[in-house]
Amino acid sequence: MNRKKIKGTTSKAAKQRLPHLLEQYIQSCQSESGATLKKPQPRLANLAGFCRFLGCSVSELEKLKDTAPLLLERIQNSLEDELLNFSPSPTLLNSYLKKRLHYEEEKEEPVTSTSCGEMRLIFEHDIEEDGA
Repeated sequence: MNRKKIKGTTSKAAKQRLPHLLEQYIQSCQSESGATLKKPQPRLANLAGFCRFLGCSVSELEKLKDTAPLLLERIQNSLEDELLNFSPSPTLLNSYLKKRLHYEEEKEEPVTSTSCGEMRLIFEHDIEEDGA
């Protein structure tokens, strides 16, 4: 397999090549099979594998969040699509989506009267007609 390493994923040239390299990686995962298996099986395309294919670290690729957020989102969307089409176990799916693609639930801050202001309810219909 012809693996093209990419150094410094934040350079402009590297950013332009990443979508093409991602497609190469995904195709290689779909065509590869385990050496010990009798029946060829595709590998799961994932972020860590893509970084290995590129010759960089996951944290280096995630630096695109600051310099090219749309490109990083495109990469993550492609890998998410591959994951969902791969039909993994629910545990693997849940874990991968949370840890690598950052689908973790956002923690909500407790609502206080100072953070949201006062709330006033006005009822248009007074059932008991007592003005309360």
